[in-house]
Amino acid sequence: TMKVADGKDLTLGNADLDAYVVVAASGIAGNEDIRLVNTNGTDESAIALTATAGGVDIDAAAGKDVHISGGQLTLASKTDEASAISLTTNVGTSETIVVTNTQGTDNAAIAMTSTAGGITMKVANEKDLTLGNAGLDAYVKVAASATAGSEDIRIVNTNGTDESAIALTATAGGVDIDAAAGKDVNISGGQIALVSKTNE
Repeated sequence: TMKVADGKDLTLGNADLDAYVVVAASGIAGNEDIRLVNTNGTDESAIALTATAGGVDIDAAAGKDVHISGGQLTLASKTDEASAISLTTNVGTSETIVVTNTQGTDNAAIAMTSTAGGITMKVANEKDLTLGNAGLDAYVKVAASATAGSEDIRIVNTNGTDESAIALTATAGGVDIDAAAGKDVNISGGQIALVSKTNE
């Protein structure tokens, strides 16, 4: 057992103290901390937390942050099981999950890829699932509702002026527009052109 008085440091490190562990004891809660520092190490695992047979638990108090930053951030699972990677909030109605790429300009600046499986996105009834631009003047919206008359799917392009500002294209297959009996299929525009591509 090694102990120091409050206001003093317990330090384990090399002679130059450029690689060390410090327990900074203090009678003031806001000043007490534990630091693990490697100043000069350049290896990918310059600081490694490894549990060969068990887990690693990083748990901050409510209202405090867990901050992780670096050149690249990689989160990988080692197990073949459902929910191998899970990101969950379950504390209160004000909580949100935000994924932001501030400066990336590539078409895949944020990419969600399922190489061999699917991707499922769900929302609660009376909430919208929206895919669109920042100004939401071009979007696809699924307006889920427990009330049949309020549930709809909308494809909207507010500002686009191209002749194909909204295009439904099936290159090798067909397009089926099918409304329920007693409901209308309404098509309107400056000109309506129905053109056949087959000689039959």
